[in-house]
Amino acid sequence: MKMLFCFKKKPLIPKSPPIPSRHPRMEDIPDLLEIITTKKGEKSAAAVKRIYELCDVGHKQNRVPMICSGNYDVLTPLAQCLTQESGDGRHLTCLALNNLSIPTENKRVIIVGPSSSAIIGGLCKVIAEDKQDSYLCCICLMNLSFLEANIAIMLQHSPVPDGSFPIPPLNNSKSLIRILEKLLKKASVGPKKRSGKYEGVRWACGLIKNLAKSEENAALFRKTEIPNYAVEYVRYSTAPPSRWTSNSL
Repeated sequence: MKMLFCFKKKPLIPKSPPIPSRHPRMEDIPDLLEIITTKKGEKSAAAVKRIYELCDVGHKQNRVPMICSGNYDVLTPLAQCLTQESGDGRHLTCLALNNLSIPTENKRVIIVGPSSSAIIGGLCKVIAEDKQDSYLCCICLMNLSFLEANIAIMLQHSPVPDGSFPIPPLNNSKSLIRILEKLLKKASVGPKKRSGKYEGVRWACGLIKNLAKSEENAALFRKTEIPNYAVEYVRYSTAPPSRWTSNSL
């Protein structure tokens, strides 16, 4: 008498779509975003690199459709990448966000859209860790601050855990204004030129200049040590005054 044995088939685990070897196209974005959100390490970084290539200087025409078309949610996965440990993925994310924050149409969507808090919070996280990528985050925030309608919203960024009561920016160590204050405080007087720290301070001061155009924001800055740090950088500047109008803190 023969005995029949039944073996259960192992459930198939869906695989993420492969990253094409050719130059990325706009129709690749959904697959790339899936890889970014489901994979880690090199695979995720490779997908972020493709997102960056889609909006680099040679593909400026893609920047607005990537954010404003409504066909993709590029910002949420990129915001998640900012929370990762330092590495290629986070660095490439900063580069991509720099490019995507340049068009005027994108600036408003990034700041008032559903990913606003996550994007600003992620950029603040990188700045707070005093990594080499902090200057890229300051550049991105400065790009966003060129739209006047954004500046009041940006400086009010004061994240709290879900379900918690709001905290005024000046009372929250994780707020944008306090993160900028810490950045200027950490940087020694006259940081080495072209270092990540020097560039971070330089772009942070440009961001502060834009944000201070609002009277309400200027009043907030007055209640911090930021004006004092700015005066110190000017006092110890090695650049001749004649160059201050074109390239200075």
